[in-house]
Amino acid sequence: MAFDMSKFGGGRWVKTHQNNVHTHGSLEPVLTILDVRGFELRDLFLIGINDNCGSIVLPTRPRAEEAAAALEPAYETRVHLMGRRDGEDVWATDYTRRALDGTTPSAFITDLTLKDGRQVLKDGRWVH
Repeated sequence: MAFDMSKFGGGRWVKTHQNNVHTHGSLEPVLTILDVRGFELRDLFLIGINDNCGSIVLPTRPRAEEAAAALEPAYETRVHLMGRRDGEDVWATDYTRRALDGTTPSAFITDLTLKDGRQVLKDGRWVH
């Protein structure tokens, strides 16, 4: 028996859609990509801040692998056992958007230079 994904619904920051689909963040573009690529939108929890990177939590490994296949090659993906919840395995597909040249740049800010030319972040660390 697979994990019941409806247990992820109902949270303050979680949006519930039809077919037991739950999202945390602004992820409609990812849902659209999955849908257009033929992935059945049901029984999943999509987590992310934006559509550049995140995780899709799914009840079975085959569904996680199907999600990864639907996102490739636009996203770099990784399928893994996320853990166990209520005695059932929970699988995840992590995804990171690829650049046009095929590389996967960091989805987080690592360098920041102000308009006056002063660099305040370098390699993810504050510059003093």
